[in-house]
Amino acid sequence: MTSNYFRFTIFLSSLFLFVITITFSQEIMELQKTTKDVENKFTSVGNIGLTITNFGTLGTRNNYWPTQPSCEYPRGSRIEHIYQGGIWIGAQLKTKDSLDYRNGLIFVSTAASDRTARSSLQNLIDGYEFNSAIEDSITEYSILSDDRPPAAQYLVGAVSHQDFVSEYSDKFTRVPATGDTITNHIPMGLKIHQESYAWNFPFADFFVILKYTIYNTSVDTLDSVYVGFWNNATVRNTNLVRPGTPGYFIYTGQGFDLSNRMAYSFDYSGTPGGPPADSYIGLKLLGTTPFPYQVDSLGDLEKHTFYNAWEYRLESTDPTYNSPQYDYSDVPWASRYTRLKSMMDTAAISALRTRIPARYGYNYLLSTGPFNRLNPGDSVEVVYAVVCAKKYGTFAASNDLPIQRKNLYTNSSWAQKAYNGEDLNGNNILEEGEDIAVRDSLGLRYEPDGKITRYLLPAPPRKPKVHAEVFDQNVVLYWDKSAEESIDPVTGEKDFEGYRISRSGVGEDFLNHDNFLLNASVVGDFDIKDSIGYDTGLKRIELDSPVTFPGDSVKYYYRFPPADAELSHLNGWQYVYGISAYDRGDTINNVPPLESAKAWNRVIPGTTPTSDKSVEIGVYPNPYYVNAYWDGDRERLRKIYFYNLPAKCEIRVYTLAGDVVTIIQHDASTYNGDGIDWFTQFGDPNNPAKFAGGEHAWNLITRYDQAIATGLYLFTVEDKATGDVKRGKFLIIK
Repeated sequence: MTSNYFRFTIFLSSLFLFVITITFSQEIMELQKTTKDVENKFTSVGNIGLTITNFGTLGTRNNYWPTQPSCEYPRGSRIEHIYQGGIWIGAQLKTKDSLDYRNGLIFVSTAASDRTARSSLQNLIDGYEFNSAIEDSITEYSILSDDRPPAAQYLVGAVSHQDFVSEYSDKFTRVPATGDTITNHIPMGLKIHQESYAWNFPFADFFVILKYTIYNTSVDTLDSVYVGFWNNATVRNTNLVRPGTPGYFIYTGQGFDLSNRMAYSFDYSGTPGGPPADSYIGLKLLGTTPFPYQVDSLGDLEKHTFYNAWEYRLESTDPTYNSPQYDYSDVPWASRYTRLKSMMDTAAISALRTRIPARYGYNYLLSTGPFNRLNPGDSVEVVYAVVCAKKYGTFAASNDLPIQRKNLYTNSSWAQKAYNGEDLNGNNILEEGEDIAVRDSLGLRYEPDGKITRYLLPAPPRKPKVHAEVFDQNVVLYWDKSAEESIDPVTGEKDFEGYRISRSGVGEDFLNHDNFLLNASVVGDFDIKDSIGYDTGLKRIELDSPVTFPGDSVKYYYRFPPADAELSHLNGWQYVYGISAYDRGDTINNVPPLESAKAWNRVIPGTTPTSDKSVEIGVYPNPYYVNAYWDGDRERLRKIYFYNLPAKCEIRVYTLAGDVVTIIQHDASTYNGDGIDWFTQFGDPNNPAKFAGGEHAWNLITRYDQAIATGLYLFTVEDKATGDVKRGKFLIIK
């Protein structure tokens, strides 16, 4: 067996010492500069939390679990779908200097593989072969002028609600930030301009588009270029199977759908932590510019789409599943380049569903090519989409039936529509009738410009601005009417139709947390009277005059529930309300009514603050029984509530012997459940719960970080405003 590395070693032994010295000195000069690898950026619009770095990788290798998502869907569920993935590029090098030892050799540069570590700063076997240039980071843009992610800069001409833009290169042979050698890496002179796009539209919040523009910045020519994406897609509900648990990686099923140019993964059985995660992740090849050699349209691209899978970092008993260790080798399955340019046998792909459990799990490569030649200065663009979907139907996850992938196919078709944009027939040519839009420094304008404009999605109305007021067994939501001024970008008309209000059910947050937001039920639907929809009118929810709230200049025109109606709420339980606006659709362009992203509000009804001496302060539930329906499934997910509290007070809990168990400071103006694991586990740090102000939760953990025992406990509450002290007691039964 031969490899580029073997030939490279022989060549190095014949180099003159002064050449080595010059090369080493140049590297040291580069390493004196500072670089910054960014791996803390993740999509925060839409329903996928996907970590995207500036060195070509996706996912975190669970390095930051549970505080940072790797590829979480739905966001907030802790159901992860990617351990780590990254771009691969392979080519034959035709050097300008015909005597260059590299001339005619084949190389592959990989952002990540099953032989790299969790971070670009830590090597396992081979280092990360792409690194950010000295001045590069990740820049975040948004087409949203308001309600955009906090770190995003509004930019006319941005593509999505959250664009991540970065650049990196394979030119380094040492990690710039540390000086560590990147082993087994020979640069080809590649520079990658990477952009990702995410939207919060309900019909587009389940995919993230990844656009890679690959430049040849060397003086040499790259021939027979292939581009792929390697992915360790491990699907797991981490509420049930924590990262690092034995068996975490080995129960993910893999599959491939050639007609959709999509690899996909799913939780096969849930072993060893309960039922399987009820979702799919797909990696779909959306398109390339230009097309690979001998491809004329997206319809033909499947002929040059290749899928390979192998056991993670192992030599398998079946060589078909051997992990490739060399850029190029005479042994096909040991060669990364061979994997890039050829398709795995159909039977071997089908067997991936039954080769479970695998020793360390499988990873896969989805690739395309060849791009005939990249001369110095040339570039090629390859675009993928990460698509997530809930499994359809009630069949066992291990069946992986086509009907179970119904939602995945629907969601991936939206990603394809977004990519195609004006290129309706997918031939990379702008034909008559297709040229309708231009995205330039003036923003997205609908007029011809002679170029294909991609990433076009119909736009629903704006998301309403919502304010929630929380009371004793009651919640009232108010919102503005900015959605009614929305103009459809295609028709140029105001096409607002109505508002839709959704609410989660009692206990769904912890009994069905993975579908908590997706399963919220519609509790109100109000549309204008125009012979479309229900024609309920908006009068019932409209206020007599707009209202404002302290510290908030927004004028609110509507409320829910209507003044003449009530909705029952239980104190101490978490509800999530979502309010969205929808339009009337566009029958001429065959676009159904579109709904805005929901303005989500987490609320926990309870008593309001009071300093009334006649009002008794208490605790619920009292008595408290461990493992009741009320709580989570472990010690630190317990909680009880003190109620009828003053706005500012100090709560002290005592044993019958008078020993202080805990001291709690309560401030109604700032209290949001911080410090209680229940609200961390079943809440959202980006959307903290709003309380009524007169209640405070306690997790039954002492000030010495111990769980309290069964018994009767006493408590006092001192009103900071008046100095009054009230007393009470509660019983804990374990």
